[in-house]
Parts: sequence; structure tokens; C-alpha cells
Amino acid sequence: MVLLVIPSIVFAVECFVGAAAIQSWDKDEGEVPPPLNLNILVPAHNEADNIRSTLEDLLGQVAEASQIIVIADNCSDQTATIARSCGVKVLEREDLACRGKGYALDFAVKHIQANPPEVVIIFDADCRLTPGTIAQLAQQVVQQQRPVQAIYLMDVEAENGITDRISVFAIKVRNWVRSVGITQLGYPCLLAGSGMAFPWAILEQAPLAGSKCVDDMQLTIDLAIAGHTPAYITTGRVTGRLMQNQAAQSQRSRWEHGHLEVIFTQVPKLLGEAWRQKRLDLVMLALDLSVPPLSLLVLLWLLTFSLSGLFWGLGLVSWLPLLVLAVAGSLLSLALGAAWMKVGREDLPVSTLLSIPVYLLWKLPIYFKFFVQPQTQWLKTERDSEPEPTKKVIGVSDDL
Repeated sequence: MVLLVIPSIVFAVECFVGAAAIQSWDKDEGEVPPPLNLNILVPAHNEADNIRSTLEDLLGQVAEASQIIVIADNCSDQTATIARSCGVKVLEREDLACRGKGYALDFAVKHIQANPPEVVIIFDADCRLTPGTIAQLAQQVVQQQRPVQAIYLMDVEAENGITDRISVFAIKVRNWVRSVGITQLGYPCLLAGSGMAFPWAILEQAPLAGSKCVDDMQLTIDLAIAGHTPAYITTGRVTGRLMQNQAAQSQRSRWEHGHLEVIFTQVPKLLGEAWRQKRLDLVMLALDLSVPPLSLLVLLWLLTFSLSGLFWGLGLVSWLPLLVLAVAGSLLSLALGAAWMKVGREDLPVSTLLSIPVYLLWKLPIYFKFFVQPQTQWLKTERDSEPEPTKKVIGVSDDL
């Protein structure tokens, strides 16, 4: 029960503080010129359908196209050709044994070591960003000399179903409301995978190579233990693309299975390092990471509360666990309500809220599968529709 109550309290506190602070945080800081000495890394795997729009957004916010580096990683489509036609630098990498975003970023970092920039910013190849995002991120990195994360949300079309809309709301709660909340309390946020910026001296030493599907969480942990906890800003905003159909199910499985693996393997490590280094910020990061995916948190509370009620009714336990769980459930409900009032009404009108139980049932197979066939590594997605090359070659194209 304690393992459920503590994450519920952490979730509630972050949501209450974040929802109260969002309006004061979301303010225009004015025009900020981007520093000339930066590189933008865009790892891309079969992103021919999306990368041009992303690069157009980026090109409008940098001084020179050569500052943008696309890593066409194990691509079997026209990603590299399209990127090159936009005038940016393109690195092509083919290595089927080492697949995933982490390997692509590590490849790019090694490439720019000979002439390193002051700041490195990472964006996914299917995202859009608001004007001034690059400048705000770069400015904060220069000022704070630590990793910085912008708001990273997912987009949903008007015709998308209720499951997509609830997923988008859950991401808003995690990447926006809770990130503002924990930052307002004075503790580090999580890196979100896109819209994250680093001083070169820190990124150069970071362990990037790997195929974990939650490499952003792992990177946050590794950097925090090394003393480089991330900061959070709301003056820059990045919007990604929520996959559809079967790919959406696979994407959510990767995210949520990866998060559960982090809870079981990395939270104890963080607590051990917090004790060894006598650092409260690592304790708070561990508590933040210990909150399971929102749907699972609600499902676990429903199950635990129901079982406690049954055992109490049979006279097997006292009323105290039931009372504690009722308080925790009330906090969860109020926190979700506060987050919904602040950021969720646009995606989830009141008329759609009754569909949430259906969404929870839809998520059950994902969680059951974690204990049978966990999906915590990079796997093929909807972008892998064409045959992939079989020959292992690593090549670089610096055409501008």
C-alpha cells in the first residue's frame, strides 16, 4: 500500500503546484537572439513524410543552415535526400546491430567533436516548434550551464478518437503540469526526448549510445548522478506527432514498459546515490520517477482500494488501510481535476470524460504484457514500411 500511496502523494503535490503556477510561468520573455555557436541535432529514422516541416521550423530560428545536423539513421526512405535539399548537414548511418536514437546521437556527437559548439539542442524529426524556442533554450543553457528542457507535448487532430485525446492529456500532465510543479518546488525535471539543450562540455561526456526506448529518462538519471540536473522552461514549446493505429499501441507500450523498467531498476539506484552523495535533489528525482504512468496509477488504486474494501468487509483487515487509500484516491482525483481545469479542457470536453473507464480497460493489455513480454528496447515502428538494407555500413555525407 505504501508503494501506491507515496507516488499518489508525489503526483498530487506536483499537479497542485504546477497547475497553480502555469499561468505565471507562461509569459513572453521577449526576443532573444540565438547564439551563433550552436548545433541542432535531429535524429531521424524513416521520417520522409515529416522532416521537411520540422526543418523549415528550425531554419527559421538559426543563423546558418549548417548549424542543423540531421542524422539519417538506418533509413530506407528519402529522409536524407529531403534533408539535404533543405540545405542542412546530413550524416548517414547504417548499423542494424545498433539501432535507436541513442546510437544516432552518439554518432553525431563524435562527428562534431573536432569543432565543438557551445550549445547542442536536440529535436525529434517529426516535431514542430514555436518561434523563439531555439533562442530561449540556448540562452538558458549559456546562463545556467546545465541541461534545459522546453515544453514537449503531442498534437492531436480534431477527428482523433478518445484514446488519443486522453493520451495527449496524460502527456500534458507529465511533461507540462508536473514538470512546472517540481521545478517550482526547486527540484530537477525530467528530460523529455525532444526540445532539450545541453552545454557541449556536459553532452560530450554523457553516455548516449544505447537502444532504450526511454533514453531520455535514462539520460536524466545519468546526468543527475553526475551533478548535472536539468532545468525547465515554458518559453519554448515543441509539439510532436502521436502515432496512429497499431503503431500507437506499439509506441505506448515502449514508453510505458520503459518507464516501469526505470522504476524497478533505476529508482533504487538513484536513492542509493542520494544516500552516498547526501543529495536531496536525487531523492526528489527518484520520487518523481517512481510515479507510474497515469493510467496504471489509477488502475492500481482501483484494484488496491477494491481489495482493501473486500478484506475489510470479510473482517480480515482493519478500516485504516481503506481510509488511507480513500484519502490517496481523493488527492489523485483532485489533482487530476486541477490539471484538467488548467490544460485539459480543450482536449477533453466534459462530454468525453465518461469514456475514461473504456480507455483504462484499453490500457490493461499493455501492462499485463510488461510481465510477459516487456518492450523496453527500440523496435520497428510504422516508419519501417520499406525493406531495410542488409549490409552494415557507416557512412557520412556532409553535403550542404
